[in-house]
Amino acid sequence: VILVIQHVMILGAVLLLSVVLGKGGGHVCELDHGDGEQVENQNHTAIKNVTEVSDDEDESEEDTDDAFNDIEDEDLICADYDAVPREKKLPHAVVIGVRKGGTRALLEFINMNSRVRRAKSETHFYDNNYDKGLSWYTDQMPPILQGQICMEKTPGYFHTAGVPKKIWETNNQTKLVLIVRNPVDRIISDYNQFRARHLERGNDYPPLEHFLFTPTGNINIGYQPLQRSIYHYHLVRWMRYFPPQQIHIVDGDKFIQEPWEGLNRLETFLDIPNEITEDNFYFNSTKGFFCGQELVTLPQSEWTCSRKKCLNKSKGRPKAPVEDNTYRQLTKFYAPHNEIFYGLVKRYDFGWSKDWP
Repeated sequence: VILVIQHVMILGAVLLLSVVLGKGGGHVCELDHGDGEQVENQNHTAIKNVTEVSDDEDESEEDTDDAFNDIEDEDLICADYDAVPREKKLPHAVVIGVRKGGTRALLEFINMNSRVRRAKSETHFYDNNYDKGLSWYTDQMPPILQGQICMEKTPGYFHTAGVPKKIWETNNQTKLVLIVRNPVDRIISDYNQFRARHLERGNDYPPLEHFLFTPTGNINIGYQPLQRSIYHYHLVRWMRYFPPQQIHIVDGDKFIQEPWEGLNRLETFLDIPNEITEDNFYFNSTKGFFCGQELVTLPQSEWTCSRKKCLNKSKGRPKAPVEDNTYRQLTKFYAPHNEIFYGLVKRYDFGWSKDWP
């Protein structure tokens, strides 16, 4: 009986979310029921408060500056460059998300494999530039040699309705890569990026709680960064088109700790040789995370060329203060949604806490 009640409660939450998210995230829902007119007025107030600050935010992570130097340029100096024919093709694999999940680090580090070349900028083809056509999209890809594959990443794909169908109709053999992290940490990082943008412009930015809670203290389900961390809601759209074996899930929290392990599994998924090892990384104590490194031996020479690949200062930026009660409520909110996600991907090893101490 208890299990039945729990399932009913979760299904009810999913149905509520489907109504809210289906309206584009612009509606604020109360979880308690009072006078209808009073609740509606509170909702409009909350929407106004959020809209005044958030309307100018776009879906780009603006992390192109974090991309490493193009390896093809470095080949001219660091190796025996051979100007053999290269061609541009549609991506063999696409990193579809999640936003603030570690997509840039994942893409740059897998690019250390000699069989991979990546598009440096987010193309936003399937969510913003689809009307430009496949020729435009292909032209955004790097030229590759025979035996190489190209990849792109646009985190906005994951939570944008209609994108799975577009990718499937364009190339149903496309491999999808999804890197996720603790949803509580992800939403805070998402908020932190918006905040940093405003502070850099000399503007003030409200605390997270301003957006996250309604005037009555309930979770504001209309807050889009909150929605992006409800992974199962978005993933089911992809699973309607792509089989599980075509979607590779990366645990972003473990990736931070041991990136070489996650990259080894990704190489296998991409059907390319396993080239990246622990020796390709060193821990940068100043930044607080691992950086990549390669040693390239020049042919018929004693010289070697070292490539060090470390994300810039925007990664690992200081976080804004968040109240303990906010962590507690977010952890409680996401716990049942995480369980649904675990079931979808048939993995229960993410280690995301159900309770906040």
